[in-house]
Amino acid sequence: MIENINSALDSLGEILSKEQKKHFDKVTSDLIIVQNRLYQQLESLSWLQRRLSIKGSLPPLRGWAMSPDILLRLHTHIMQIQPKLVVELGCGASTVVIADALRQNGCGKLISLEHLQDYANSTLSILEGEGLSPWVTIRVGQLETWKGEHFNTDKDDSSCYWYSPEITEHISEIDLLVVDGPPAATCQYARYPALPALSDLLSPDAEIWVDDTIRQEEQDICKQWSERFDFILEFYALEKGLGILRRH
Repeated sequence: MIENINSALDSLGEILSKEQKKHFDKVTSDLIIVQNRLYQQLESLSWLQRRLSIKGSLPPLRGWAMSPDILLRLHTHIMQIQPKLVVELGCGASTVVIADALRQNGCGKLISLEHLQDYANSTLSILEGEGLSPWVTIRVGQLETWKGEHFNTDKDDSSCYWYSPEITEHISEIDLLVVDGPPAATCQYARYPALPALSDLLSPDAEIWVDDTIRQEEQDICKQWSERFDFILEFYALEKGLGILRRH
């Protein structure tokens, strides 16, 4: 009887030891992944700071803000292609980065569409402090019910929202469209109306950059745009994901 109990205890000990090792290995693996991701963002931030000509610091690059790896790629791209007009949806750190690249190019204009006045005010304050305001126009308009084409599967059209039409007036020949708004919590597929609303305003060689494609909704939006508007789509495995749509 005692021998059976000891044998059972030994078997249980072996099982617990194996499970403990599995758990330890998984925790170690997860920590290495987090460490590598953190290093990549710090490295991107370091290179971004070297490229920027601003004297102060950027707003915090966590939470809703674009990650350093995307901002670095965006700044580099703008300096390479020298767009005449950039339009972004949602202002913040990306506004400062884009404006800095345009200033270094010595040409181009950024129009930033925002639905929250507080975000617009804080961003404008940074732009003015850095002498970047001549390169940027921030247009603020409340989100309104979107009646156009939508990927939303909700039957209630009133649950779809988009920027008020007035803030897109007199815009044409967009060379680069940066989609980082409205917030995903606004409605299902909150950013889908961007291309239906602005496709006629794009230049022949326009590109669309979509942040947060680590999320399934943003991936679905990009795929729908690619099919509906005949763009080549490519995803990039950055921290929050990046989708880029280019003309054929």
